[in-house]
Amino acid sequence: MKTKEVAKQTLNQKSRKPKKQIFIGGVSKKAVLFFTKNLSIMLKTGSTLSEALRVINKQTKGKFHEILNEIISTIEQGRKFSEALVVHPKVFSNIYVNIVKIGEESGTLDKNLEFLTEQLEKNYKLKKQVIGAMIYPMIILGGTLILGTLISLFVLPKLTKMFKNFRVELPLTTRMLIKFSDFFENHGVLAVTLLIAVIVGLVLFFRIKKVKPYTHKLLLYIPIIGTFSKNYSLAMFYRSLSILLKSGSTIDEGIIICSKTIANVHYKKIIAEIHGKIKTGENLFDLLEKHHKLFPPTDTQIINVGEESGTLDDSLAYVATIREEELNDLSKNLSTMLEPILFIFLGLIVAILALSIITPIYSITQEFDA
Repeated sequence: MKTKEVAKQTLNQKSRKPKKQIFIGGVSKKAVLFFTKNLSIMLKTGSTLSEALRVINKQTKGKFHEILNEIISTIEQGRKFSEALVVHPKVFSNIYVNIVKIGEESGTLDKNLEFLTEQLEKNYKLKKQVIGAMIYPMIILGGTLILGTLISLFVLPKLTKMFKNFRVELPLTTRMLIKFSDFFENHGVLAVTLLIAVIVGLVLFFRIKKVKPYTHKLLLYIPIIGTFSKNYSLAMFYRSLSILLKSGSTIDEGIIICSKTIANVHYKKIIAEIHGKIKTGENLFDLLEKHHKLFPPTDTQIINVGEESGTLDDSLAYVATIREEELNDLSKNLSTMLEPILFIFLGLIVAILALSIITPIYSITQEFDA
């Protein structure tokens, strides 16, 4: 009887599958950077891959902890580290997986992880610079939007009622302001819903694959934003290709991997075309020189020297540093460059509001004087 009960309990335990936990948000780039750095150090000290992963995983939490558990399980089943990583493309990029794969095949995994750490550190700093540069203008525009909404809700309705009570000819800007105020007062929920729908619609529209080539090309030629976009794409391409070449990848393998990781569709297309031609034996310098508007002549000349001297990886790292420094200078000076544009924009809004409110008041006082 006892044997039956034990068997029943064992069966029930087996039938109970562990519930898969759901985590909000993804894995941060910073977490992947620290993971790669620590793993490289531990492998250098003589730890096995499985041991190193287990030690590092004790320091992680949430989604990344679960992902590393899966990776450890896959490795302990006898599969390669790169095979375990490729299952998580949102966490480990195409470049990351390929550099790990090359390291496994050549027996230089710790060294390749060191190259990856360098790559991730540079990318992380680049993104921080770009985001940091955009904070100031976003605060100004956000403040303007909030101020405009508050005026529309609390100030304009009272003024428009006053203007309607007096029979005076109102300027066009005031008439437009009254219509806007009436719509906002009578259909406030609809107005907010339409605003949210427009923002969401625009975000979804710009994500459409057929639209991206046009919007991404436009981004390259907008003043200030275009310079940012070009330097960011170039820095990512040069740095990624340099790291891939240092890790043991061939140039044609490196270029095709880079074409899949570059965000800008226009650069992606050109790099994919270069890959097709470089396989036939053409030089990287000659191919980049044809696109001198997107690849500056100073960069291509340095790359040419690297190709001729057999130090292409170092030359690419050098031009990547130039582009990163350019981005750094741009991000530091962005607020200074955008200040006049933002002040003109704010000035125009204030001027329109002032004229729309003061002109009718002046007309009303003139009527009383008459």
